[in-house]
Amino acid sequence: MPSVRIYPVKQALGAALTLSLAVVACSRPAPPGAMAPQAVSVRVQELQPGTFEESSDFVGALQAEQRIELRPEVAGRVTQIYVSSGSAITKGQPVVQLSPTQVQAEVSAAQAGAQAARFGRDAAQAQIQAAEAQVTRTQADVELATVELQRAQRLVAAGALSQQDLDNAQNQLDVSRAAQRQAEETVRTAQAQLQQATSTFDQAQAQVNVSQANLGFRQVVAPVTGRLGDVSLKVGDAVQERQVLATITQNSELFLRIQVPTTQASQLRLGLPVELLNPDTNEPLATGSLSFISPEVTEAGQAILVKARFPNETGTLRDGQFVRARLIWSTNTALLVPTVAVSRIAGQTFVFVATDQPQENGKTLRVAAQRPVQLGQLQGNNYQVIEGLKAGDEVVVTNILQLRDMAPIAPEAQASALPL
Repeated sequence: MPSVRIYPVKQALGAALTLSLAVVACSRPAPPGAMAPQAVSVRVQELQPGTFEESSDFVGALQAEQRIELRPEVAGRVTQIYVSSGSAITKGQPVVQLSPTQVQAEVSAAQAGAQAARFGRDAAQAQIQAAEAQVTRTQADVELATVELQRAQRLVAAGALSQQDLDNAQNQLDVSRAAQRQAEETVRTAQAQLQQATSTFDQAQAQVNVSQANLGFRQVVAPVTGRLGDVSLKVGDAVQERQVLATITQNSELFLRIQVPTTQASQLRLGLPVELLNPDTNEPLATGSLSFISPEVTEAGQAILVKARFPNETGTLRDGQFVRARLIWSTNTALLVPTVAVSRIAGQTFVFVATDQPQENGKTLRVAAQRPVQLGQLQGNNYQVIEGLKAGDEVVVTNILQLRDMAPIAPEAQASALPL
C-alpha cells in the first residue's frame, strides 16, 4: 500500500505561522523610495468607429467573357504565322497561312467539271429549241393535211376525185399527226435532259464554290477581337482539319461563379459589391458586382448559383485565375479592435485597456486593466466590438503575454522602474 508521510503538529503550526507572517509582510506598504515592479513597455491604440462590412468569403476561378479556340476548316501545312503569342488581335486579322497547293488543284478540277456540265446544259437547251421547231413544222403539216382532206372529201362527193384520192389525203393527215406527236415527245425528252443537265451544272458550280471557300480557309483569321494565347506552331508544321491552333480570349470583363448557401438567399440582390482578393497575400485585386442570380437551387449542395462581373480594362486579371471573393452583404459603422490586442483565457475573450490608477501620493500610475469583451466577425486584422469597449479606449497592442491585470505599463520608449 502507498506510504503516507505524517508531519508533526509542531512543524505544521510553524509552517502556517511562517506563511501568515509572509502575507502580513507583503501587505505592508513599501518603504519610501522603494521601487515598484518594472513597467512593461507597450504600445497602445485608441479605438475609433470605423467601417465594418458584413461579408462572406468564397473561392473560385475567374472565367473570361468569351474564349475561342482557333481551328482551321481544312488540313494543310503552315507557310506563314502573322502574329506572336499573347498579342492583341482584332476580328478578321490573319493569324496563320496554310499551303493552298492541294486545294488549288481541287478548285481547278471543280471548275473543269462545272464547265463540262455547262456544255451539257447548253446542248440540252439547243435540243429543246430544235424539237420545238420540229413541233411547229409538224403542226403546219397537220393543218395542211386537214385542209387537203376536207377538199378531197368535197371533190369526191361531187364526183371530181376518186375514192383513192380521198384515202391518200386521209393517210397524209395521219402521217402529219404522227410526226407532230413524235416532235412533241422529242420536246419532252429534251426538257428532261435539260433539267438533268441543269442539276449537274448546279452541283458542279456548288463544288466550285466549296473548293474556292476551302482555298479561302487556308488563311486562318481571328473570328473575334481579343488576346491571343500561346501559338506553338512553326512554319512547315502540318495541321489537321479542326485542330486547335491557339486560343483567343476576350478578357475585358471576367466572371466568377459563386455557390451561395440557401440560408443567405434572402440577402441576395443584383448589384451587391464583390471584392476579389489574392488568396496568398490577401491583397485586393478588383471590385465588381453581382450580375446574375439563378432562379434555381442545386439539389446536391442546396446552394444558389450567382455570377459576379469584374471589369478588366487594365488586363491585370486572367482567365482561369484562382481568387478569393468577398461578397459584401452590408456596410455600417462599428467599433473595431485589432486582433493583436485580443487574448483568450478559459473561453473568455479579453483585451488590456490602458488606464490611469490614482496613487496614495496623489499621482496616477499607468496600468493595463484586463477587460472582458464580446466580439463579432473578423474583418481583415480587426474584430467587430459587440460589447465591453467604447470609442476612445486605448487598448494595448504589444507585449500582451507579459501583462497581468493592473500591471504598470509605459510607452515603448519610456519603460522603466517607477517609484512608489
